[in-house]
Amino acid sequence: MRSIIATSALALAIAVPGLAAAQELKFSAGATLASQYVADGIKQTKGIAFQPWVEGEVGGFYFGAWMSNTDKAIVGSSSEIDLYAGYRGEVGMFSYDVGYTRYYYQNPKNDCCGDIIVQLGLAPTDKLSLGTKVKYNPSKTTNPTKAYNLSISADYALTDKFSMGAVYGKVTKGGMKYWSVGGSYAINDALSLGLSWNDTDTTKGVAVLAVDYAFSFK
Repeated sequence: MRSIIATSALALAIAVPGLAAAQELKFSAGATLASQYVADGIKQTKGIAFQPWVEGEVGGFYFGAWMSNTDKAIVGSSSEIDLYAGYRGEVGMFSYDVGYTRYYYQNPKNDCCGDIIVQLGLAPTDKLSLGTKVKYNPSKTTNPTKAYNLSISADYALTDKFSMGAVYGKVTKGGMKYWSVGGSYAINDALSLGLSWNDTDTTKGVAVLAVDYAFSFK
């Protein structure tokens, strides 16, 4: 799957007339060091998580990989690798992102499942941004109830360096509700610190402290 996503995106840049010439293939990468790995309010580790990633983009099309250690006692695996691809763009104050993410774990099956992800955003001001996200796993085996994961978010930049945000989500078909609230501080263009509180209606909440580093290259 790694080679399929990367090769397809590069082939697209070459095959579409003028796309590669008009839009440069750009790459970005980085890593997060977090006190815990939490996904939709659910802990995936009992302690520190290291999460490197890399992404390529050309003309709105993107592809990438994200990795993290996990706790085998919690998720049945000691690591997770997410491979993803999609298309995103902006029209005035509106933004959109349509993609697919495949999840891989270190277990006998390895290839777990995948989500179709659609995101819509609205930025009414330079400081405020609102968003909504829909995740759907089309597999009847890993999603027999045909449940959707729906969430809304809001982010506000208090200053050029400090911002705050909140997320509220729900899994349909009798699923859980989850939410988070937190803030981040940009030390510079590449390095930032974040602190968030993550909770659900079925588990105990957990605070997560994270350090993020990101850079871009061609």
